[in-house]
Amino acid sequence: MLNGNLDAFALPDVLRFIASGGVTGRVEITRDEVEGELAVDQGRFVGARLADEEAPSTVDEALDVAVLLFDGSAGHFNVAEEEWVGGPLSLTADELVKAVERRRKEWAAVVDALGSLDDSLLIANSLPDGTEQITLSAEQWRLLSFLDGRRSVQDVARDAASSVYATAVALADMVKAGLITRGQAEWDEQPSRKRGKKASIEPDATEALHDLAEEEEEPPEAEEPPAPSRRGSVRSLRAPTREEQRIRLRR
Repeated sequence: MLNGNLDAFALPDVLRFIASGGVTGRVEITRDEVEGELAVDQGRFVGARLADEEAPSTVDEALDVAVLLFDGSAGHFNVAEEEWVGGPLSLTADELVKAVERRRKEWAAVVDALGSLDDSLLIANSLPDGTEQITLSAEQWRLLSFLDGRRSVQDVARDAASSVYATAVALADMVKAGLITRGQAEWDEQPSRKRGKKASIEPDATEALHDLAEEEEEPPEAEEPPAPSRRGSVRSLRAPTREEQRIRLRR
């Protein structure tokens, strides 16, 4: 079992040495800032994951974890050999080092455009001067639909079921094109409905329901029979009985 101190050996040199032996297993890396491992299959690096987390299943996510493991300072490493390991990558030690360096530069450009990945994003109110027409890909349009002034890059990536890196790159391109801006939307509360003169006289709906409930609880008072009308009483309509029908027929 191979292990050592990363103060004395640079991580890229350690990985080149491990790969030269055609090792299959895990390179466990422990630093002050981060802890994780790189998976190696017969000398080729195939995956990366952080401790206590599931191994990423995409190239983007695996490379992002590798960047974190490379960027740490000091610490130590340990090689645990296994019969088989797997992952989304298939890189030599030199290819992994170059991929990590390229990814680090790409992230720097993305952060320069987006700022913090926790910042909220908005669709711009107007396009840059001189822009008469824009063309969006289906993926760009889909990501734009998630921007509400509250969601951050990480929120959009989660809701769009996409990797943080792919989402950040797509949004950064649209920021550079002037389609998106950083900022938080101000959500005003729904204004209360103004009441007219008639509405101000009528009781509030809540009060009306409360009064109605009280009326149902109180026993109903006996109603006095209505006073007879001066024009005469009004007979209620009903179907004639058989006897009344016979009398009408005789007439």
